[in-house]
Amino acid sequence: MDAEAFKFIDSILDRRIIVAFDLFGTLLSTDSISTKLAEYYGDKANSISTAWRKYQLEYTWRLNSMGSFEPFDTVTKKSLLHALSESKITHNPEEIAQIIASYGHLSPFSDVKPALETLTSIKRLHPIIFTNGTTEMARSALETYVDLKTYFTAVAKKDIYLAADEIEKYKPHPMIYQYLAAKVGKSIAVGQAHGGIDEVVLVSANPFDIVGAQAVGITGVWVDRSGGGWQDSLVEEGPKFTVAGLEELVGVLEGILEGKGKVWAEADKGNKSSSHDEF
Repeated sequence: MDAEAFKFIDSILDRRIIVAFDLFGTLLSTDSISTKLAEYYGDKANSISTAWRKYQLEYTWRLNSMGSFEPFDTVTKKSLLHALSESKITHNPEEIAQIIASYGHLSPFSDVKPALETLTSIKRLHPIIFTNGTTEMARSALETYVDLKTYFTAVAKKDIYLAADEIEKYKPHPMIYQYLAAKVGKSIAVGQAHGGIDEVVLVSANPFDIVGAQAVGITGVWVDRSGGGWQDSLVEEGPKFTVAGLEELVGVLEGILEGKGKVWAEADKGNKSSSHDEF
């Protein structure tokens, strides 16, 4: 068997679906920071948490629009200060440092561990983290829950974290999704709104993330834990798939994998025929 034949077989064996998980708000609950906030701000904790998350995202979008960038840990601190100022709450540097440190230990949603346990047992599904956070924030968050990190490292030899600080753009800027595709060996173009890279699937509870990914051709799976339904009206097309929780994700991914397997099989037949004709 010649080198080209070996190369062809390797390409078949390496075929897999990249499952890119958003981290904050999808795997880890940003609402869980309320417990720490309550230690300092009592019954205002929940409202501060909500405002904090709002400004955290708003700051990233504004930075994208301005063509500027600040690391997500800096954005996280500044947006907290904004939320506290808006609530007319006095604070000191020590408590701010303690709260920010707690952001690296957010609690995972209850459906995360069972879903990842099943997902990582399925051949050709390759989970990675795809986050607005810094690489260090992602690493710290997962190392807090060693079992979660294990699910990613069990199937990934490298690149289990893809973070915004690597490309200096935030979701939903098209460049960050292009970066994701490039890192996993796929290619997409700005404005490619349909098809082409269904080997990459984004799993996110954030509508803006789903819209951004699908705008460049990445398949989106929206996690609707609240059951409120899709309300984002920016574009006519909603998420490709919707799940009520990650317990439903495996079934969706198996369906995608089955459909993609048929495409791969047809491609293999064509390649084998072409190779035979050449000989």
